[in-house]
Amino acid sequence: MTKIKNKELIIISKLLDWYKYNKRKLPWRKIYKKKLPYPFSIFISEFMLQQTTVSTVVDRFSLFLNLWPNNKELSKINENKILNFWSGLGYYSRAKNLLKSSKIIALKHNNRIPQNYNDLISLPGIGDYTAKAILGIAFNKPYMPVDANIERIIARLYGIIDFSNLNKKKIYNKSNKYISKKKSSDLIQAFMDYGSKICIPRNPNCDKCVIKISCISFKKKLTNIIPKKIQKKKRIKFTRAYLLINEKKEILIRRRSDKGMLPSMLEFPNDKWQYNKKDLRKDQIIRNYNKSIIKYNSIKYSFSHFDLFIDIYLGYVKKETIHSHKWIKLNNVNKIGFPTIMKKIYESYKIN
Repeated sequence: MTKIKNKELIIISKLLDWYKYNKRKLPWRKIYKKKLPYPFSIFISEFMLQQTTVSTVVDRFSLFLNLWPNNKELSKINENKILNFWSGLGYYSRAKNLLKSSKIIALKHNNRIPQNYNDLISLPGIGDYTAKAILGIAFNKPYMPVDANIERIIARLYGIIDFSNLNKKKIYNKSNKYISKKKSSDLIQAFMDYGSKICIPRNPNCDKCVIKISCISFKKKLTNIIPKKIQKKKRIKFTRAYLLINEKKEILIRRRSDKGMLPSMLEFPNDKWQYNKKDLRKDQIIRNYNKSIIKYNSIKYSFSHFDLFIDIYLGYVKKETIHSHKWIKLNNVNKIGFPTIMKKIYESYKIN
């Protein structure tokens, strides 16, 4: 009598077959050796994709590899260079950790991306998921990294409605049943693509699903409530930003602290961000600036976990009166590596 395949083996087989004909064409998946992608490409892409969408990363990834095609070239650059490139990708600590990791790989691993978990997990900015993703995708090692897509698919397959800590552990344990010894790279990417094309967060395409016969949430009509979302109200912060322009049509900029939000990025002078607007204190440069400034505009900028309300002030000053910061030509502002929030502040000045 033929032994009936268990649920997990059936799902694995169907997902791999689906992936063969429906995989996304992503630049970091280009085959390198042994029908696997270039390890350095996977290493870079996993840093870029942390808390950033695939569509945002695609174009920037190719530009990155044009500048630094391998770890040896990347490890030679300084922090400001990678931070300037990272403008617009957000979460700038990733860029700093990427460069730190690159330098360690150059020093300790002869510029080769490590092929074992302990070496990877010890690198700055690499956690359990990223280490397993690199090992599984780049080296076909038997791991199953659990990202949001994989977490959602597993939850639906087993009818796990809410993502409490206890259920997160259950999802993690279930995901281990899908670890493949021979097809790890393809299977991990199949799960990721399936979550982005078929088993999407809202209104999943169950009519096109090849594994719905094995899906408890489909049978029980739970797909639209898994995962159960708990809406968290965003917190609000306030600041004042200052655009100071001199007689040579230059604007004052400086570099942020290497700790906290937007570490080491360029910025216009601004007050320390506060949850209560009454707690705002003028930036030191404004306290030292005797000329009058006018409120010019107000904008809101949304971060993932809070909204920042910014009052923008405009002032004119002679260049010789301020020496502590850097001046840049107004027509060069868009050419430097400003974070998106500073670009928005400057755009509000240009529009008015």
